[in-house]
Amino acid sequence: MTVIDLALAVPPQSAYRVEQLSLIVDDSERNRAARFHHNDDRSLYITAHALARLALTRRRPRIAPSDWRFSNGPWGRPHPVNIETGKLQFNRSHTRGMTAVAVAEEVDVGVDVKWTRPDDWIYETATTVFSSAEVDSLLTLDEEERRDRFFLYWTLKESYIKARGMGVSLPLTRISFARTVGEDAVLDLGPSLEDDAASWAFATFRPAPEVRGAIAVRTPSLNMEVSWPDV
Repeated sequence: MTVIDLALAVPPQSAYRVEQLSLIVDDSERNRAARFHHNDDRSLYITAHALARLALTRRRPRIAPSDWRFSNGPWGRPHPVNIETGKLQFNRSHTRGMTAVAVAEEVDVGVDVKWTRPDDWIYETATTVFSSAEVDSLLTLDEEERRDRFFLYWTLKESYIKARGMGVSLPLTRISFARTVGEDAVLDLGPSLEDDAASWAFATFRPAPEVRGAIAVRTPSLNMEVSWPDV
């Protein structure tokens, strides 16, 4: 069974604490954060990137959080390049008021978190990102159940495409979780995706009442260990 570290954090309210966290990240991350117009966006960005470094150091204690170095893959996904890294992989996500980082050894891993209370425009995207079976399943539910199911599907899909490291280059309508029962995810893939759905394991989580999250790992089974590092 593959052990996945899931680190979660809420952005600090203190501007001083955000500045302390900014000392953990590198110059390029600080420069990117400085371009945000709103303090909340800057705080969220800094927290997510600092949390990734803290989570990686939990697996590699000899590397200080500020010493991690990264390179981007062909679709822009960062991966650590420190000599001591080995086959360590990570993925991060953030949404309104929440950040999440998943870390794994030797396997592809993706994580996604979503705030579940945006405006009703979310349903306008359903036919462009969901399979026909997923859309049909949403139509059978009442309003509150439909909203929850919408974000269950969305976070599962996002975690999968992020784990594959190819982003939205994958056709989302050919990735389906319509056969999911409760929180037990069942993945179906169109043949064009050239992947084995049975080789993936998923876990869902709710770090806050209005936040949903999901993890995808290329492994037969996973054990998710959750932590809330002090940020």
